[in-house]
Amino acid sequence: MSVTKYHSRAPVKLTTVTPDNPLPVAPANITTKFREAFEDPTLANFVKVVGTGDIVQVEGSAAAASYVSISKSPWDAGNQTTLETIETFSMPIELAFGAHRSQATLGQEFSVEIVDTDTPLAAVADIAISSITQSASVLTIDTVADHGLVPGQSIGVTGCSNQLANYPALVVASIPTPRQFTATAGPGGTIPSQTITNPVGAKGSVFARERLGRAQNGVSQIFDNATITNASFYIRSESGDVLPSGTILGNHSITVATAASVQMVNAPYTYTFSPTSEYRTNLQADRVQAADSPVDSLVQATGRVLRTQVCPDPSATYKFRIRANNAKSLTVLNAKVVSVSKPGTTVGTFTTATAHGLTTGDLIVYYGNSNVAASAFPNLTTATAVTVLTPTTFTVAAIGTAATVTGYGGVISKVQGGNLLSALGVVNNSGVNATLSTLTNGTRQLVLTGAASWSGLSIGDYINVEGVTNATNGATLGVDGAWKVANSVSTALTLVPCTAEFAATLPADFVLTNSAGAVIKRTCLRLSFVRIFDYERQRVEVLARPTGDISGAVPVNVQNAPAVTVSSGTITAVTGITNALPAGANTIGNINLPLMTSVADIASAAIATTATLAAVTPGFGISYQVNIPVTVVTGTNPTMDVRIEESDDAGTNWFTVYDFPRITAVGIYRSPFIPVTGNRVRYVQTIGGTTPSFTRSLNRLQSNGAFPNTRQLIDRTVAPNTLNSTTPVLLTRDCGNATQLVVNMGAITTTAPAFQLEGSDDFGATWYAIGSPLTGVASSTVQVTVNSINAGAIRARVSTGGSGATLGWVAIKAHD
Repeated sequence: MSVTKYHSRAPVKLTTVTPDNPLPVAPANITTKFREAFEDPTLANFVKVVGTGDIVQVEGSAAAASYVSISKSPWDAGNQTTLETIETFSMPIELAFGAHRSQATLGQEFSVEIVDTDTPLAAVADIAISSITQSASVLTIDTVADHGLVPGQSIGVTGCSNQLANYPALVVASIPTPRQFTATAGPGGTIPSQTITNPVGAKGSVFARERLGRAQNGVSQIFDNATITNASFYIRSESGDVLPSGTILGNHSITVATAASVQMVNAPYTYTFSPTSEYRTNLQADRVQAADSPVDSLVQATGRVLRTQVCPDPSATYKFRIRANNAKSLTVLNAKVVSVSKPGTTVGTFTTATAHGLTTGDLIVYYGNSNVAASAFPNLTTATAVTVLTPTTFTVAAIGTAATVTGYGGVISKVQGGNLLSALGVVNNSGVNATLSTLTNGTRQLVLTGAASWSGLSIGDYINVEGVTNATNGATLGVDGAWKVANSVSTALTLVPCTAEFAATLPADFVLTNSAGAVIKRTCLRLSFVRIFDYERQRVEVLARPTGDISGAVPVNVQNAPAVTVSSGTITAVTGITNALPAGANTIGNINLPLMTSVADIASAAIATTATLAAVTPGFGISYQVNIPVTVVTGTNPTMDVRIEESDDAGTNWFTVYDFPRITAVGIYRSPFIPVTGNRVRYVQTIGGTTPSFTRSLNRLQSNGAFPNTRQLIDRTVAPNTLNSTTPVLLTRDCGNATQLVVNMGAITTTAPAFQLEGSDDFGATWYAIGSPLTGVASSTVQVTVNSINAGAIRARVSTGGSGATLGWVAIKAHD
């Protein structure tokens, strides 16, 4: 159970210098502590204000995982949820917190901040627009009255009849006149280059994106865009303008440690998300500094922001607060669909359960029909124009192929600012069967069968299930609302209610029912711990001493990479200690090099096509591990195969070192530690699927540690029905401990193939058998391991041709 301790601050008294007290120093230490581990479901240490449709509750069921989940509604634009401490604090303050997110979305902002308790500044009203145009990437807005904005201010646009102009997050770039301003970028980077003419209809309004919730003093770290390794920092002092990080007139976000959630245990009904990173902010009278580091790690913290020109008032009283906001122009759900029909053409007529609020020409997307066949109603994943017939009916010109057909259910969304619903977490799938039951402990459970396998969801994620209707008549099944993923296996998605309040609204249990339904992943900020230290800062000065007086020496911890000259031994000069040593050197005097250093070979970015990274040169160490954090996956049946290759001739020829198993979903994927055998490393990334996209980074953790030689090759090209078809060759010299062959098969209609593991010691000129052939088994994975083999190269060969056999993959492994 979490405990808050508070001790009132006593003034520090400096005593007069006397013979009995020669030094006027009063010792002080941490005088106030606030520790919250989010074990208490009542959140008794906080005041919470929950916005419409949002959820705030404590989660965690194993592996010491406990966290508060602040979950934003996919239905409600412009809402806000706050969670703030009851206790208050005096400067100086050190804040440490473990924050992580289910997904990163532009237009949904999570602010973690220290703000004063004084009366907030007056609220800023929306500003009416008289004209709004865009040329290339410059948005120009004229206002009805003086706008009062300043360059660098955070804003958004809402209510414009041209949806493309409804940007959820912008920054003021220039002020040509008191009634005109321009914007070119925001936390999402430079806005898309496009042409927008001043619309005939509604011009809309400008809204303020409050950086500190109108607090007069404070510091805020805001997760505000679609990159999991970005955040923006803001500081305000004594009611002045906020000072942002990043580019003041454009993108305020900067790189921070990843806010991705780590699933510590992947098991049904087990909720174990924990943070990847710990974030720290220090508020002192003369400086504010923010840094972060991996949790439970000896890696040194990375400084992100240092401000000395603007610092919050040290005499104010402060509190810790979280604000979770949906932008006023966020793309959200608009209406549930009762039915869609086509009269032998591609024109679909939609009927909604409530007024859809659309006008002719509006752009929408649609998900979750009961019949997603190509000839029926596949998901509309791109912005599609509508023609309005009545307040509850409209048509789209093309959905699927021409047919006479009717389908039911699902949900529509009006696209704002060009941001599709896919960015908000909608799953490109559809429920086609539903079963509602009650477990022995009284928990209600919904099993939703998908038209395809579910992807992009982890056990413990919050989702909304919407437009779940009977597939024969369009009647609602009464299960629409917020659910938590309890399990996901192939097409079966098992859900339990997010809240007791929602569970109380569910209907009676029903058996397997043909249905419709869309699934939208909710954006959640998960906070695993908060620690606030209120402390006294002490200054110690070293007295002047004669040159060379050893008693005046002060130990120094070098935290950069200086140029160093060494006058003894064979090392005469070193620049950047860790990467410029002579071959074989690992120390300078008694200074040990870092044990491990993470190198970001590929920064977090989206990849949609096959690509090979240019060669990189390992800087130091004798081994390395590669980790691949994947934060966003989109497309139909997307796949990413990553191969590590090395070269021992500076990049002329390459050989396979390690193949990662196929990546299809969000997560973090790690190789074993691999001894360096070449002088160059590169990555081959093979992308498959329909319109696939993976947002990933590739990090190489270099180490001075010695690890077993490990090699792995995964092949999907060998022909199981062709005798003597072979896999590529894996070089395995010095991997003599064990060699393994693994075969994964799909369907086999007639004859199962057999695979022979083979070795070669003359560069592939001749081959010999290793162990006995391995026969594939339909829809199964089988293996054979042979010990004490030290072949220079190995491969697998089809020794018995199959008939009607479908290969999954063949893996060849070796280690010493």
